[in-house]
Amino acid sequence: MKKILLGTTAVIALSAMTSEAFAADKIKLSVGGFMKEYLGITNSDEVAPTGAFARDKDISQYTDTEIHFTGSTTLDSGIKVAATIEVEADQDGGTAERRNVDRSYLTISSDAVGNLVVGSAPHFADSNLVRVPNASGNFDWTDTDSWAGIATSATAATAAFTTTAPDISGVGGDSAKLSYTSPTFSGITVGASYTAAETADASDARRVSGALHDGYTYGIRYSGDLGGAVIAADVTHMNFGDTNQSINHVGLNVGMAGFTVGGGYSDFDDTQSAAGKVANGSNDGNAWELGVGYVTGPYSVSAGYMVAKDDGTVAVAGSDKDTKWKIAGTYDMGAGVALTANYFQNKRDGEGTAATTNSTISGVIAGIEVNF
Repeated sequence: MKKILLGTTAVIALSAMTSEAFAADKIKLSVGGFMKEYLGITNSDEVAPTGAFARDKDISQYTDTEIHFTGSTTLDSGIKVAATIEVEADQDGGTAERRNVDRSYLTISSDAVGNLVVGSAPHFADSNLVRVPNASGNFDWTDTDSWAGIATSATAATAAFTTTAPDISGVGGDSAKLSYTSPTFSGITVGASYTAAETADASDARRVSGALHDGYTYGIRYSGDLGGAVIAADVTHMNFGDTNQSINHVGLNVGMAGFTVGGGYSDFDDTQSAAGKVANGSNDGNAWELGVGYVTGPYSVSAGYMVAKDDGTVAVAGSDKDTKWKIAGTYDMGAGVALTANYFQNKRDGEGTAATTNSTISGVIAGIEVNF
């Protein structure tokens, strides 16, 4: 009986120790994220008002909130495994679809091999592109389009506010994918990403619909000091089958004494057949951006300019052209709290001579951003 009791006690103790060991080895998630609140006013100067969609001045409010769960562990082999889950906390357009998991992925990495990302995550190009300096990183060119009420599709009811050319900002969606980034050697990093079904937001990448196509990006980036200047440069290729676009991008930033000057250039190749370009319009074109930024203490300011062109409808003379510029500033109050302000102007100059192809929209946006 005594032996049985001792044996039972040993089994229970071993089980408890094993459970504690396994529990200690599990990844524990920490909570973070951000909350960003903005107010703004926009003014439209539309050459040919389009009835119910003609607008003069609009006052708008926008909120952007995400909750992030992150955690990692390092295995005995030295390989690090990290989990990231990003949850959208706001509704969009009066629907509840956006209030869900935005991104969820695993990162498997080591100093010698690099990083492998598996799951619903951005393309490699998203972090590889070298762009125009931007003191308010939350507002890219497409973000000012959305704020101004500019549609990004020529078939939208607000067609007079539609952008006409490809945008330098697009780097694909967050559908499930594989992404690899190499270790950095002498300031040089290379990488690539691939998804079997390019969509804006999907937890799988199965071609369950004939409308879905694969998407991939790859490129090289340099970051380092040369002669006292901080240099960042990239060469990146992107191919998104769902939009029939093959994009080549180069970018360069040069920084010194708090100033950063630079930008990027993208060449867009419409991969449709010649007949498809005639029937649907051609997105062959290019976009370039150039700007300057300055940082001193808690203050940062920037000014940027962008021009985008595409061939547009083959039967119509001329090309579609968009010009955009913006001035931004941020004051870091500390403890993850910052005040931001933007002034922007977006101008559409569509092909042909019809007055309905032209419009100009400008706006001022101010907000508070809290990171936690």
